[in-house]
Amino acid sequence: MIELSPTTAMMLYLCFTLATLLGIWGYYHYRSRRQKVILIQQELYICEYCQCAYLAQIAKKVTQCPQCESFNKKN
Repeated sequence: MIELSPTTAMMLYLCFTLATLLGIWGYYHYRSRRQKVILIQQELYICEYCQCAYLAQIAKKVTQCPQCESFNKKN
């Protein structure tokens, strides 16, 4: 049987915990860097009826308000 002093046991516990946390951080950091951001050109619209501000694609001539669901023309 291997005998450990309390100091050695505490150091092994701390090293194992630190290595685990560092591994988890590295995994999520690498995973987030692999994700690609896709940008869509959007424009801020204000609904003519309820005055709600929302984003919609620039190419659309008629947009629908997400709050009151009414259709708005591009000015």
